[in-house]
Amino acid sequence: MDPVKIPQFLQRKKKKTGPAPEKPVLKLDPNHQEILHEGKLRAVGLGKFLGLAVLVIVVRLFWLQIVQGSTLAQEANDQITGEHTEIAPRGSIVDRNGEELAVSVISKSLYVDPQELVDNPDRWPAGKMPSRDPKKVAADALAPVLGLNANKLYEEFCEPDRRFIWVKRTLDPHVADQVEAILKEQKLSGFHFKEESKRFYTKNDLAAQVLGFVGTDDKGLEGVEASMDDQLKGRNQKKRSFFDAKGNQVGQSAMNQVQVRRMNTVQLTIDARMQFILEKSLDEAIKKTHAASAAAILMDPNTGEILGMASRPTFDPNHFAQAPKGAYMNRGVGIVYEPGSVFKPIMGSAGLMEGVITPNTPFNDQGSIDVGGRRIRNWDGKGMGHVTFTDVIKFSLNTGMADLGLKLGGERETQYAKAFGFGSATGSDVPGEEAGILYNPKDMVPSDVATMAIGQGIAVTPLQMLRAICAIANGGSLVKPYIVKKVTSPDGKVLQEGKTEVVRTVITPEVAEEMRTMMEKVVSEGGGKTAQIKGYKIAGKTGTAEKLSPKGGYIPGVYIASFVGFVPSDAPRYAMLIMLDSPKGAFYGSQVSAPIFRDTLQQILVAEGVQPSNWDGLPTVESLLAKTAKEAAPLATLEADGNGAVKLPNLAGHAIREVAAALSGANLALIPIGSGTSWKQNPAPGTILHKGDTVTVYFR
Repeated sequence: MDPVKIPQFLQRKKKKTGPAPEKPVLKLDPNHQEILHEGKLRAVGLGKFLGLAVLVIVVRLFWLQIVQGSTLAQEANDQITGEHTEIAPRGSIVDRNGEELAVSVISKSLYVDPQELVDNPDRWPAGKMPSRDPKKVAADALAPVLGLNANKLYEEFCEPDRRFIWVKRTLDPHVADQVEAILKEQKLSGFHFKEESKRFYTKNDLAAQVLGFVGTDDKGLEGVEASMDDQLKGRNQKKRSFFDAKGNQVGQSAMNQVQVRRMNTVQLTIDARMQFILEKSLDEAIKKTHAASAAAILMDPNTGEILGMASRPTFDPNHFAQAPKGAYMNRGVGIVYEPGSVFKPIMGSAGLMEGVITPNTPFNDQGSIDVGGRRIRNWDGKGMGHVTFTDVIKFSLNTGMADLGLKLGGERETQYAKAFGFGSATGSDVPGEEAGILYNPKDMVPSDVATMAIGQGIAVTPLQMLRAICAIANGGSLVKPYIVKKVTSPDGKVLQEGKTEVVRTVITPEVAEEMRTMMEKVVSEGGGKTAQIKGYKIAGKTGTAEKLSPKGGYIPGVYIASFVGFVPSDAPRYAMLIMLDSPKGAFYGSQVSAPIFRDTLQQILVAEGVQPSNWDGLPTVESLLAKTAKEAAPLATLEADGNGAVKLPNLAGHAIREVAAALSGANLALIPIGSGTSWKQNPAPGTILHKGDTVTVYFR
C-alpha cells in the first residue's frame, strides 16, 4: 500500500540549524539616501523646536500665574472698575450761636486739553462738519459766560505743547450748566469738568478780616481760614465704581450713594448780630468823617471773648481778588499807633497802685508844663487852676498826667505798661497780631517820661488797648483775648475749646474801682459826654493822638481819634474800642469816636435785654409796646415800583412773621433782634430802599 502523503501546509517545518540568515536591507541609490538623512535631521529639529515651545509656554504660564498673578488680577479688575476722587468739603465756620458764616459746596471746575480741541467728523452727520476754527468758536462762546477775555482765551487754546489748561475753577452751578449746554450745542471736544470744593461766605463782607479767605486749592490764606486750616481743610478720598462690559455703572455705585466725609466745624466767639451792628456803625462813621481807615472791637471784659471785630476798608471774601488796597489787614490787631489820652487810665492806675496819687491829689493846672525843654500843653491850651487827679482824668489834662509820669519815672511807667500787656502780642488766636512798641526806660529822657503818661512815645494795637481797659473793668485781671470758641468734629466731639485765661493780676480791685469811678465821670461830666446812653452807667475815655509819620515824627494836622469804654460800668458786660484813622474835619475822639460807641452799644444793650440802671425819664418797654400796638396798622405786602424802589413803612407793633411777610414782597432782608412784638426799626420809616437791602427790626 502506498504511503499516505501529508499536505504540505500541515507538515511541521524543521528548524534550520546554523547561522541566522541576514535580514534584507533596503538598498537605495545615493540620491535617495541623502534625502532620507535630511528628513531625519528635520524631524529632530522639529522635535527640539516643539520641546522648546512647550518649555516657553510652561515658563510663561508660571510667570503669569505665580509671579504676576496678583498684579494681573488687579488689572483685570481695573477693566471693570473705575477710580475717582471723592471731594471732602471744607469744614464750616459759625458764630457763637451756630449761625453759618463760611460754608463749602462742591462745584465744577472747567479745564481743556487744547490738543483735543479739534473737530471730530464722528460728532457730525455725514458731510455736515463745518469749516471752522473750533478754538476760536470755543473762546468766543465761553468767554461771555465765564466773564473772561475771548482773545486771551483763544491765545491760551492755541499754545503749542499744552495738554492741560484751567479755563475757570469753581463755577457757580448755573454757569456750569450754561457751559455744558454750549459745549453740547457747538459739539466742542477737549473740555472736561473736575469737582472741587468752593468756599461761600454767607454774609458777604461781614467779619471779612476775621474770617479771611481760601485759595482755589482750598488752602486758607488769611484770617481764621489760615490759622485753622488744618482743622478745616477737607481730605479728598479715592472711591471705586463698577462697570459692565458696556461701561455702565453697576452695583451700589450705580445708585450714586456717595457718603461725603464731613469735616470739623469751627465756632467763633463772634456774635453775628453784634458784628452787623458794629460794622454798620463803623460804615456810618467813615461816611461822616471821611476817615482813611478804622477799627472797632467788642469784647466781654470778664472772659476775654471777642464778640465783634471790624476793620475798614473791607472786602467780600467771595470775591477777594477784587479787594481794595489794604483791605485784607485786620486793623484791630495789625496796626500800631500812639494811643493818646485813652492811655491815661493805665498810667493813672499805676499811680494809684504806687501810692503816688489818690483820686483827690491836688494839681495846679496852668495849661502847659515845660519838661526838659519841651512844652507839653493841654488839648485846648487852657488851664483849669487847682484841680484833683479825678479832674485830670475827667477833663484829660496833659499837664497833670505829665506831672504824674515824672513822679512815677520811666522804670515804673514801663513796668506797668508791660504788666498791662503792652510791648508784646496779647497771645490771642486772632491772626496777624503785632506786638507794639515800648521804649527802653534806660534810653528815656525826662520829656519821654512825661509824654509816655499822656499816651505818646508808645505804640499799641487796638486789641492791646482794649484788653488793658478790660483789666480795669473786671477788677484788675489781665485776660487773654480769644476768638475761637470751640472746634467740633462731625460726630459732635469737642476737639478744641477756648477758655478764659487770666494772665496775671495787674491792679487791686480797690484801684480798679477808683479808676472806674473816674472814667464814669469822663462820660457823665467830662469830655466823653457824647458817649452817654440814657439810663446806663458808662465808663470811658476819649483819645486824640497825632499820627506818626513813616519818615519819623508826626504828620501835621493828621490825627487818630479813639474812644474806649465799658458798660454797665457797675457790672461790666461789654467793653468796646473805636479807632478812626485820619478823620477829616472834626478829629477829636469826643466828636467822632464817642458817638459811635454810644450808638453801637445802645442797640446791643436793647437787643440783649440789658436793663438800664436808671429808668428816670425812660419809657418802659410795656408802654412802648402798648403804644406801638395801638398805633400799628395792618401790614400789607410791600411791592417795589418799576425802578425797584420801595418806601419803608412803620413796622412797629407786629409779630416777626407779619414783618417778614411784608418785607419779602419787596425782596428786602429782615434781621430780627429779640422776639415778641416789633417796636423799633432801622432804617427809619419813610426810607427808600431797593432789592437786597437789609432792615433791622427789634422785638420785645
